[in-house]
Amino acid sequence: MASLQIILFQTGVTESMNKNIAYQTDQLARYFTHHRISYPQFYESEHNIINQLALGANDSILDIGCGCGGLGLALRDEFGVQKYTGVEINSLAAEKAKNLNPKASIFCGDFLDLRENILRDTDFNVVFSLSCFDWNIKFSDMLAAAWDHVQPGGNLVATFRLTTDAGCDDMKQSYQYINFDGKMEGECASYVVLNGAELMHKIIGLNPTKIVGFGYYGQPSATAVTPYEKLCFCAFSIRKRNDDHAPIQFDLNLPEDIYASLELVH
Repeated sequence: MASLQIILFQTGVTESMNKNIAYQTDQLARYFTHHRISYPQFYESEHNIINQLALGANDSILDIGCGCGGLGLALRDEFGVQKYTGVEINSLAAEKAKNLNPKASIFCGDFLDLRENILRDTDFNVVFSLSCFDWNIKFSDMLAAAWDHVQPGGNLVATFRLTTDAGCDDMKQSYQYINFDGKMEGECASYVVLNGAELMHKIIGLNPTKIVGFGYYGQPSATAVTPYEKLCFCAFSIRKRNDDHAPIQFDLNLPEDIYASLELVH
């Protein structure tokens, strides 16, 4: 893969045409050392989805964009999960994750690179990507690559920002400052917003056996620069087939207009 090339815009946005951005900020490590490290600190949408997975000690977890590995700690304490692998592109956050959860396997780097070597030919009961896919410029590649690491009968759990309008994955138009002090300064991440019907088309194209979703409307992050005034924040679990050809099952608890826009045929 070609070397990383970064273009600086007057807005302060950085964009790479070749791979995901390797953030250098210390904001991620500072924030996620203390936040999202216990189960009550996760969102209602995430609770709704995770509670249906019936996780236990024997389940293997891959967490893409793991931050400081807080999901591993939360799943261990809440469900007894012991087999946790985290991937984090920010080196400072990855180092904190190793310190917070020394029994976990934490790898630092771009998931799209790591899956070609360290994670090659490995699969997991559940692959998580919480607030990661939609913070990356290689959104579609990340979704497809994560699905490859879900074992048959397992689940991909991911969060998304949805709209009934046209989506936006152009970082020059929709981006977020990585600043947990609420300041519009520092490094920026892509703030991907997806049209709900287009996302569902992508998910159905994976040929899963079941799609569970939970979402609600809210305002964009205070540090986001985006053309949207409100967004539907959703979490989905997408179950990979074993060897069957049954119709896809849907269990979607979404705002009425988002659900109607999906135009699902049951």
